[in-house]
Amino acid sequence: MNILDRLPYDLWHIIFQLACTDGGRTGCALALASKACRRASSSARLHSVHIHSLRNVRGFLICMERIRRSTGEYPPVHHLLFSFLPETCDAPVRAWRTNWTDYARNERAMLMQLVNEHREWNTRKIAWNRGFVHHVSALLARVAGTLHTLVVLQSRDVRLPLVHCRLPALRELTLLGDDRMFVRVPRPGVLVPREGDDSDFALYDVPLPSADGPGGVPFPALRRLHVVYAWSKLHPWEETLPRWAALAPAVTHLRISQGSAQVAQTIRDMLGLPPPLVPPSPPTSNRNAADDGDVTVPESTPASPAVAGPTYPSLRLVIVQLSRAPKWTSSVTAAAVLAQRCEVEQVAEACAHADGGASQAWVSVLRSRRYDDEYWPRRLLREWRERMSGGGGCWTEDEYDEDERWGVSEIGPLPKRERPLTLDLRSDGPERTKAAKKWWQAVFSLRKRRAL
Repeated sequence: MNILDRLPYDLWHIIFQLACTDGGRTGCALALASKACRRASSSARLHSVHIHSLRNVRGFLICMERIRRSTGEYPPVHHLLFSFLPETCDAPVRAWRTNWTDYARNERAMLMQLVNEHREWNTRKIAWNRGFVHHVSALLARVAGTLHTLVVLQSRDVRLPLVHCRLPALRELTLLGDDRMFVRVPRPGVLVPREGDDSDFALYDVPLPSADGPGGVPFPALRRLHVVYAWSKLHPWEETLPRWAALAPAVTHLRISQGSAQVAQTIRDMLGLPPPLVPPSPPTSNRNAADDGDVTVPESTPASPAVAGPTYPSLRLVIVQLSRAPKWTSSVTAAAVLAQRCEVEQVAEACAHADGGASQAWVSVLRSRRYDDEYWPRRLLREWRERMSGGGGCWTEDEYDEDERWGVSEIGPLPKRERPLTLDLRSDGPERTKAAKKWWQAVFSLRKRRAL
């Protein structure tokens, strides 16, 4: 008797779904186990899929077609992650020479080398873009009816074109660095030096996304949207993020990570909050408290009650995490970054004390941090898997999850502010009453305790 016949198919389906949460490795193992196991797990084997190149997209489409021919329908895909990063993606990347001495010493000859290399790269990138639009649009069309979560990891070195997309069942979307796959502003964007390519301006016969299209709203069921500001983009986030109100009108949870200086005003517009009469200024210390190191934050004038309606009325929770200034930055820049944090906190306070006629959203401001380039791809992959199992992911508002590097946090939750804190402008954290021990002091203390 086959072991698969000992339990009902409904139980096996649940078991296969709980097992296939690693992006496809377990599903491949189930397909190679036996013919019976392949047939029994066909409806759950693609529960989660992790794709990291255009070659994977083509192979996955072939796999789905084979399953359709054997079972009569396409297998459901509930969780999808695109990881188009230079380390694994097959997109052509600009091949800059190691040293300038590798180029010709003659200025005219060097210019010709640069032009020819750019022309060769641009030709290969255009061909890759056209293949990307065709195959990714076909993939999203096949999984549109069952896809629940989608994560797009990308890099500034691999610029993605706009694709045909309508996902009626999508409930959660995470975007790293850019939303150019789904949103474009009609007017031309800003060509970033040494970064732009043909996909910045050519749409490859893809119409601009709109809620008035023949298919209706592209993301009607989307509830949670997480965007990560990572680098300068073709159209700034303050221009593209408000457009999601028309593309995904049912979003209730919005998280902005590594936010920029315009985050506060963007949130005010989306929630329908009035702008402050007096812009918040960075904390300054008066002459009497200069010797003690106390920093006072001036109170802003109450905002004007006249304000237009919210542009994103469905929002109920907004989590904001700003980018921290580097430790080597100047005091002026650090003070400006801290002033941005104070402005976002004013928005959160305005929402917390709002009456019935104002915004009903709750704004949560997390501790400002600065991460390595490899941090967000690792973390978003981990949170994608956690959300499949019912975990909170990035929506927990827990400072323990906002770790500094690889996922192990050594900091506690933010203390309750009863008075203005003495802040270090470069670290944006509470005052340190005692300096950390050096390594030789820690070793000496440990040996002393052991000797006792």
